[in-house]
Amino acid sequence: MRIALFSETYFPEVNGVVSHVKVLKEGLERLGHQVLVVTTDVGAHKHYVRNGVLYCPGKKIKKVYGYGAAMPMNTKRYKYLKEFNPDIIHIHTEFGIGLFGLFTAKLLKKPIVYTLHTVYDEYLYYLIPKVLTQAGRQIFYKYIKKIADNADLIIGPSKKSEEFLKRAGVRKKLEIIANGVDTNKFSPWSVTLKDRNEIRNIYKIPKDAFVGATITRLGKEKSIDVLIKYIKKYIQKNNNFYLMIVGDGPAKSSLKELVNQLGLENNIIFTGKILNKDIIPYYGASDVFMTASLTEINSISMLEAMSMGLPVLQRYDEVNKDQIIEGVNGFTFSDNDSMIECLDKIINLSLEEKINLKRTVRESVIDQGSVNVAENILKKYLILSKKNY
Repeated sequence: MRIALFSETYFPEVNGVVSHVKVLKEGLERLGHQVLVVTTDVGAHKHYVRNGVLYCPGKKIKKVYGYGAAMPMNTKRYKYLKEFNPDIIHIHTEFGIGLFGLFTAKLLKKPIVYTLHTVYDEYLYYLIPKVLTQAGRQIFYKYIKKIADNADLIIGPSKKSEEFLKRAGVRKKLEIIANGVDTNKFSPWSVTLKDRNEIRNIYKIPKDAFVGATITRLGKEKSIDVLIKYIKKYIQKNNNFYLMIVGDGPAKSSLKELVNQLGLENNIIFTGKILNKDIIPYYGASDVFMTASLTEINSISMLEAMSMGLPVLQRYDEVNKDQIIEGVNGFTFSDNDSMIECLDKIINLSLEEKINLKRTVRESVIDQGSVNVAENILKKYLILSKKNY
């Protein structure tokens, strides 16, 4: 099959959608299919194709993590797609590139698959002034519904995406297919003790310290401030605990200010933005992955951490409760005391217990490799391609 994947951003940018699309592309190609990714390049002045990716000129949107957006229609871009002649058009974005995918599918009479990656209720402040949030939410719901209604198949990584679409008034069935992770790339054997120690040396973390990591964009919707406040109490009893906050974003300055106010600047480290190609040693230098976010659908960085064998400490989220199997791939916490209890559980494990936990954590995501995810989605593609469009 010939499949066109549409994403507003792509590698080497670092975000969950990019990782998912990259894993899907590679999985489909390993299964013998031809894939074209359509995305933006804010530095480009003309369209170009490189390594199976069509890059389209776009404008940088500083307010939205500095990413770019392209116009929803362009004759040059359409010519590329017409020549590629995809059997399936699969959009992973609701904005310029995604709208172009919808238009192209209509013009070429091709089936449309839409994957919802983001529950936008907690992200609207990037797009709409706070005083207009309530009215803006209803307008955005109608916008999302319009996109979903035009799709022949809707995919989401968890029930959280399904609930969001229901709030938006979408009545179509959503197929739940968990996000994928490159289990070959993100592997416990991808890092050495030397890699681990080098990262710790860079940030002046003792070799015998217990290190938590959160790898994410620094936005207020990620609730990193909650994690920082909870950790203060833990550091009071264990000063050899460190947290690496890996990433960048609009909340970075306020989070740094909070860390300074709490006197945690020696134990909480901001690494800044780390490129995708350099991220693996940061997982390797850590002992546990931590997140307090309640806005995730199926966090890619969490899956990458699990694939590396890192147990996850996740703030309890009723809708996503099945993503963590207590004692198998991690633990959940609901407040400061339960988070401390979870950290103590992991730290106090014997060496043998830690080795076993690392094994069961990785095993919990081993079926979410690129080929497995591609095969699951491919089944849906094949059903659509047999219909008369």
